[in-house]
Amino acid sequence: MPTFPFNKPLILTTLVLFTAAGCNNDDDNNTESTSSTTSSTASSTPSTTATTKDVTVKFAATVNGSPFVCGETYQRVGNAVTDTYKITDLRFYLHNLAFIRQHDGQKVPVTLTQDGKWQYQNVAMLDFENGCMNGTPEMNTQVVGTLPNENAYYQGICFNLGVPFNLNHINDATAAPPLNMSGMLWSWTTGRKFVRLDGVGDPAGLNQSYVVHLGSTGCVDSDKSGGEPDGPCTYPNMPEICLEVDNFDVTKQTIVADIGHLLREVNVTYNTPQTAAGCMSGNSDPECIYIVPKFGTDFVYNDGVNPPITYPKQQEFFQLLTAQ
Repeated sequence: MPTFPFNKPLILTTLVLFTAAGCNNDDDNNTESTSSTTSSTASSTPSTTATTKDVTVKFAATVNGSPFVCGETYQRVGNAVTDTYKITDLRFYLHNLAFIRQHDGQKVPVTLTQDGKWQYQNVAMLDFENGCMNGTPEMNTQVVGTLPNENAYYQGICFNLGVPFNLNHINDATAAPPLNMSGMLWSWTTGRKFVRLDGVGDPAGLNQSYVVHLGSTGCVDSDKSGGEPDGPCTYPNMPEICLEVDNFDVTKQTIVADIGHLLREVNVTYNTPQTAAGCMSGNSDPECIYIVPKFGTDFVYNDGVNPPITYPKQQEFFQLLTAQ
């Protein structure tokens, strides 16, 4: 098993979360974008030497605490200790990144560096796969931008998972990177996959495809043109994630997405017949009951026969780890 990519021990800190709810068919093609990313770091302590300060927010992916490696098979993933799960893709979008100011709790937006590859307007894509199956060789595990150089300390960080409505449904043929990644698309009307997790349960035996694709659902295109929806989707599925800790310092913290936590209540070797493999945010898919709320958004299950049931959000996917 590879060593977790930190030089010092990590301590799990507290987290806080908020907002929204879960759909659709799939597109597994991929397109590489071009250009290079910018790297810079900054402390969360105040300074008054410039109008802005550079900031780099670090991300990592784990499986029950073990580092994620594309193509590796992990033990004890899911609700059965004997389950094995081979993971071949993990990517996600976020937007509205902001720091939480300590003295008044206000959110201070991060202005993202427009690098022509991983960041566009207020949207960034994190990519933890290396092309081991369907993805691209290049990876991205950080978000880079600037903060106002105010005389303030911070107590945490917030972001929305996914792509905002005004950018989610634009044509991928003319979209700027990273919104042109075809492997993150569903359809023009439905928009992008906000999270793409691909894997196979019991790869040595049952070889059960089990994926998790989070995206907006209830997106209506009344004229059936296949274009943008008529208005906001019924279930945006763009939760706001807020992670807080005493003495927050972005140079010492890493935001970790843990696949094991996301899948801990499902059987990755089984899929309900006549439903999408795993959970693709479909509101009639029972697998999503135990997955979508862990992104921090309510999930409305509607089997078309019984009254809809709302399963409340219980964010477990993201954690804030501190290097000591």
